[in-house]
Amino acid sequence: MASSTTGKPVIDRTVFEAYTQLRAIAKKYNVEDKLEVPQLVLFGETSTGKSMLVQNFLRFPCSFSQTGVATRYPVAYRLVYNPTLPIGELRIIRPRDITAPQLANYLEKLMKRIQEECSAAGGFRLEPEWIEIESAEYTDFGILDLPGLVGGDKVAENRKAVEKIAEAFVRNPRFSIVLLKETTQITDNSHGARAIDELCKKQISSDSSLSARPNYQENMITIHTKFDSFMLNFTNGTAVNNEMSKQL
Repeated sequence: MASSTTGKPVIDRTVFEAYTQLRAIAKKYNVEDKLEVPQLVLFGETSTGKSMLVQNFLRFPCSFSQTGVATRYPVAYRLVYNPTLPIGELRIIRPRDITAPQLANYLEKLMKRIQEECSAAGGFRLEPEWIEIESAEYTDFGILDLPGLVGGDKVAENRKAVEKIAEAFVRNPRFSIVLLKETTQITDNSHGARAIDELCKKQISSDSSLSARPNYQENMITIHTKFDSFMLNFTNGTAVNNEMSKQL
């Protein structure tokens, strides 16, 4: 379930239509690689379903299970439209010599390596790992999967490391933001909702090149996950709707 925090479309219809026309012109003159593609940054607490959402975009399984924080660095997926490929076929361009079924294992090994190599930074890395995939069923699109937010004072080092990574991207106006939160969480009490508000609005940034982004909500949607668990607590649709109105 998705909602806009302002009630307005995240992407203006006129702007989207203009972008579609621009893509057609770029294709006509063979300069599609010069056109900046739309980009999403996925933000939320650990285990809210960010990696599963990525799978829905990619259309094949690419997540893995790991206790604690699984994502140790931003994973930047670039989806590329390639009309020459047969429908249903995917081609991973970057990294080389990796097939779709091998991607999850590749990422898991890399996560473990980064955890060891970057132990001084809490086991996290700021630089993204780029994954480029082609398909005739894709549109040109970018997705940045961030490490899940960590709460609690016992893991303060991890929390600071993850928030520093998130800040570097959610304050960047090139990205539209997707906040994932469990449906059972009231937005005002959601660690993810409170964290992104602070990271975007604070005046002093860890990266001095990024100014505050006070209007971030105009470019953000919230996806409520684990809706099936939420539904178990109610016996009819009216009760569900009434409770949902309190969560938004």
